[in-house]
Amino acid sequence: MLDELRAAIVRGAHVPGEKLRLEHLAPRFGVGRTPLREACCRLAAEGLVTIEDQRGFRVAGISRADLLDLTRTRQQVEPIALRASIQRGDASWEGEVTAALHRLRRAGEAPRRAANLDGRWEREHGRLHAELRAACGSPLLLRFCATLFEQGERYRRLAAAYGQPTRDIDGEHASLVRAALDRDAERACALLVEHIALTTERVLARHPALHP
Repeated sequence: MLDELRAAIVRGAHVPGEKLRLEHLAPRFGVGRTPLREACCRLAAEGLVTIEDQRGFRVAGISRADLLDLTRTRQQVEPIALRASIQRGDASWEGEVTAALHRLRRAGEAPRRAANLDGRWEREHGRLHAELRAACGSPLLLRFCATLFEQGERYRRLAAAYGQPTRDIDGEHASLVRAALDRDAERACALLVEHIALTTERVLARHPALHP
């Protein structure tokens, strides 16, 4: 249930600022209010939900300043995990990264409407980035990176409602994977920082609530 609620917020099913009414969510998830309240508290710790007085909850708002802060943090933290993963990764890691890139490409080849409806591309996108940093050796760092990535995904998917950007996203991912598998940590980290920046630029340009 926690994962389902998190996914619903990240994909924009619950809009920023929306009150999360436990009495409405409980029947949907088939659980009582107490586990839902605990899930909302967990998501508040992840930055996706805010806690109000009297134990109420709302979906976290969005802002230009928050996105820029998130972007800077991701650009500092995620390369640490990627660099360590490149240094520690073995042949099995290489295979998982290669397979993740292949799945992402296949998802991108599906009809755009179908891919959007079932969220296939988004799931494979997240898996590729997770596999790239998976060998870093730090569970704490991996959890932090996953939280940051999901916050970034929420912004990206909210902005997608206002149009898809013109961008060689397949080329960006392929170059990132190639550098990682070549064990070129400097290039891979530079590409990751640029990849995050390009996403932020397009989100800021498209979502009207984020315009200066």
